[in-house]
Amino acid sequence: EIIFGTIGIHPHEADKNKISKSKIIENSKFSKKIIGIGETGLDFFYNNSVKKNQIKSFENHINACLELKIPLIVHSRNAEMDTFNILNNYKNSELKILMHCFTGSLEFAKKLMDLNCYFSASGIITFKNSSDLRNTFKFIPNDKIIIETDSPFLAPMPMRGKKNEPSFIKY
Repeated sequence: EIIFGTIGIHPHEADKNKISKSKIIENSKFSKKIIGIGETGLDFFYNNSVKKNQIKSFENHINACLELKIPLIVHSRNAEMDTFNILNNYKNSELKILMHCFTGSLEFAKKLMDLNCYFSASGIITFKNSSDLRNTFKFIPNDKIIIETDSPFLAPMPMRGKKNEPSFIKY
């Protein structure tokens, strides 16, 4: 009763799982416990999917969110400008945005703040080499910050290297 979910196609899968806005909407209606769309977005670090397919998938997810009036959970890696430009196209809409596992720059965060985004911090924020990220999160208002585990990945210090789990959120 207390567990809810989201539905979406990760950008790594955009080539293999081409999905229309209508299919996202149809799949999200299987359960009243689907409260968001995603994780979707752009990942130009690994390039597991062609850029144009990632962009099309991302836009389909955004449009489904607008129709369903539920939040969008966004993955963005090595794609700050493209991610912002796409989201900015919906600036005057009712789009609710959560930047999942945010590791972006301060400049990117500032631009996203103009879109009324929320930002989630994962275990990455505890890593020794993440001082820039910690400083970025100091800039973000507390009411726009969410903490996540991203289980089973990205365990925080001092649990780094282990399989991440919800009980590690305290770190």
